[in-house]
Amino acid sequence: MNKTNHSKKEIIISEIQIWKQTKMLPEQYCDYLLALYTGGEGTGQPDKSSVKKKFVLKDFLFSICSISISLFVIYFTELSIVLQTAILASFVGLLTGVGIYYTKKQLSPLLLYCSSACILLLSSIEIVEGIFRGSSFYLYITLFLNCLIWIGVGVKWKMSYFSWSGSVGVVLLIFYILL
Repeated sequence: MNKTNHSKKEIIISEIQIWKQTKMLPEQYCDYLLALYTGGEGTGQPDKSSVKKKFVLKDFLFSICSISISLFVIYFTELSIVLQTAILASFVGLLTGVGIYYTKKQLSPLLLYCSSACILLLSSIEIVEGIFRGSSFYLYITLFLNCLIWIGVGVKWKMSYFSWSGSVGVVLLIFYILL
C-alpha cells in the first residue's frame, strides 16, 4: 500500500471516530466502519468498561476526599459560619456540576450526587445548629426539607435512590418525632 492510500485511510478512520464521539452516526455503524477500514484490528482505543472503571475509581476518590474535607471544615476548624458555608456550598456545586458532566457523557454520577447530598445535609445541619443553638424544632425542619429535596430530585431526574432515601428519611423523622 502506498503512502497516499495509507494517509487517506487514517483520515477516514479519524473521521469515523469523530462521528462516533459526536454521535453523528449510531455507534454500531461507526464500529462496523472502523472494523472495515482497520481490517478488524480496531483503533487501539480502550474499551468502554475500562474507561468506566477508571471514572468510578476517580468518582470514589473525589467523593471521599470531598466528604472528608467537608467534615474537617465543619468539625475541626474555627472558621466563621459564613466561610464554612461558602466552602461547603462550593463542594456541593462542584460535585453536582461534575455529576451533570458525567450524565452528559453517559457515565454514572451516582456517587457524586450522593456525596453532594451528604455534604448539603451536613452543611445545612451545621448552619442551623450555629444559628439556632440546639433548637430541635429547626433541626427537624432542616432534616425534613433535605428529605423533600431528595424526593424532588429523585422524581424530577428519575433517580429512584434519591426518592427512596428521601421517603425513608421522612418516615424515620416522623417516627422519631412521635416517639
